[in-house]
Amino acid sequence: MSMEDYDKRIAEFEELLQRLATEITSGVLFERLSPSELWERAERSVMALRSLSEKLVETMLILKPERTPTIERQFRAILQPLNSFREILFKKTEDPLASSKQALEHLRKALMEGSDLLQLAKSIRKEPSKSIMEILKLREVYQAKEYLSTLPVPETLYLRFVNLRRQMENLTFHMANLEKALEDVRASLDIVQNEISKFRPASAGEAGGKESEPTLLRREKQSKLEF
Repeated sequence: MSMEDYDKRIAEFEELLQRLATEITSGVLFERLSPSELWERAERSVMALRSLSEKLVETMLILKPERTPTIERQFRAILQPLNSFREILFKKTEDPLASSKQALEHLRKALMEGSDLLQLAKSIRKEPSKSIMEILKLREVYQAKEYLSTLPVPETLYLRFVNLRRQMENLTFHMANLEKALEDVRASLDIVQNEISKFRPASAGEAGGKESEPTLLRREKQSKLEF
């Protein structure tokens, strides 16, 4: 993907956030709709927001792989309220208007998180990973080389292209290693999170009701001396 495409996605995402905020979440009109009517009116925009978020995140991960945890965390922060919005509207209820109001609260939260994702995307646009940008530039040159290869060129220029091809092959190899390393890091993070979730704080009885082994030994010695 080119930076021009990335800029286009950022602009589309920002425009969609503004449209959703203006047309759906800002007034009380949609709170008076039944859940089915609300979904019918909002479905297209909500699904577009989800799709654009996914595409934007994919590019962000490429341009700034070192910020993968932050990017993925922000993406999950958007998906969760979007999923809740849909689930509430499709759930059977005795109070449809209350369900519509509750669903819209989740949609408002998704828009707030989307605004944070937008700012993150813009910051990555300003300061992408330098190594990744070098790779993208070389790829553009390499693609141009594929076109130029059909044209007659001086031998010195041909040798430069041969050298460039070797560099691209090396970069492809290193990129594959980088992707593998990122997968390993993500797997390790999942393992750590699972292990952390197993821990619980010690109760007062567990923490203070049991004497340490050194304390018990001192008491035994004192009892023998007194005897």
